[in-house]
Amino acid sequence: MIVIIFGVLLVVLAPPMGFPDEGTHFTRAELITEGQLYPEATEKGYYVNDYYFALNTVYDGLTFLDADSFYSSIDDSKDYWPVTTQTPFYSYLLSALGILFTKVLDFPIIFALWISRLFNLLFYAVVFSYLIKVTNDNFKVPLLMLGTIPLLMAQICSVSYDSFILTLSMVVITYLVKMYNEGLKNSYLAIFFISCLLISLIKPPYILLGLTIFIIPRKILIKNRKQVYAIIASLIVLFLAVILSYGGLINNIFTSQAVNVVQTTSNVSLQGQLNSVLANPLICIDLLVYIVKSVPNLFITELTFFHYGGFKGTKFLTILYFLFFFAVSIFYCNKVNLSKIKRIFLAIIFLVVYVGFYAIQYLQWTPVGLNVVLGVQARYFLPIILLIPLIVNLKENKLKIKDLDSWIITLIIVFLSGLLILTISHYY
Repeated sequence: MIVIIFGVLLVVLAPPMGFPDEGTHFTRAELITEGQLYPEATEKGYYVNDYYFALNTVYDGLTFLDADSFYSSIDDSKDYWPVTTQTPFYSYLLSALGILFTKVLDFPIIFALWISRLFNLLFYAVVFSYLIKVTNDNFKVPLLMLGTIPLLMAQICSVSYDSFILTLSMVVITYLVKMYNEGLKNSYLAIFFISCLLISLIKPPYILLGLTIFIIPRKILIKNRKQVYAIIASLIVLFLAVILSYGGLINNIFTSQAVNVVQTTSNVSLQGQLNSVLANPLICIDLLVYIVKSVPNLFITELTFFHYGGFKGTKFLTILYFLFFFAVSIFYCNKVNLSKIKRIFLAIIFLVVYVGFYAIQYLQWTPVGLNVVLGVQARYFLPIILLIPLIVNLKENKLKIKDLDSWIITLIIVFLSGLLILTISHYY
């Protein structure tokens, strides 16, 4: 109910195409409704139905109350859109289904956006409620907190593959905890590795989530030899599938440019960036310093509230949420009592994925020779943020508070209300 109520409000209140790259993702979903599972580029871009160009008003800050064109009918006119994604089509099927639903019922243009967002939201809500139901009792409240991070809530209400990624990321963390507490079952392993595979084919750094299987106690892992072989085989398939799909671990990971001129005009070149680093290896020091300095911006300023259209919320509320998130992560006893070595292991996975995204964005998105990294956003790190309660949690319950669960749920509702209030005050 929390996800549905706040999600539906976000679906309607968030300005059209207001989420990060939402126009690009909408293009891809629209192309799927026209029968193109993978987009067909031309020199001018992608030839698509142009009805949603009227929706692309994020820079004007227009809402559904501000433009009569939002309520025009969808027609068959087409035009060229310069950019879309090349990621696996399955991550857009729900968005495309929402657009197709709108077309079939001949709803106005704005409903194509709303229903597309809504289908992503409903998919997440159904899966997440099931996960809350099946997870272990001591992990229900931490899982609820993880699944209602305001930035995560925003992304699952958008027309983006982030919604699909975050839904399956919640599946990964839930079944990891289930296997830790209940032991290995073939169905658990299948769900865990299939989820890892599907999100890794979209963004390869998430491939490392498959390695989190090794936090399972050793006596459980080696109890059944067939399952040991199945885990090893699954990891091999996972890594090979991603490598073969992309021709390399960093090649074409963020293939989102429609035509080469997009990269050429901004001096972005993978080979050129590599040559620049090899010619000036000391730039790596500057880049590492930049990565460290960016932590407060990514994990405090941008993590908890919308960051579309230049709107980042207020630092006061984001810091309060930051304290709330870590208080629950550290002190709420979730019964996943990892050893120090395994906590360090998860922390290393977190750091490798974190630095990996910076490396990819530097090579494929940042103009050659810069000593900063462009394009990194907090939303990329949401799947690994789900690991934090397992890394920092204390082994004993330190929160001796009456009705603790009710207080936490209340605060979750308060922070999500803050998200809505900030959005309304900013745009309405």
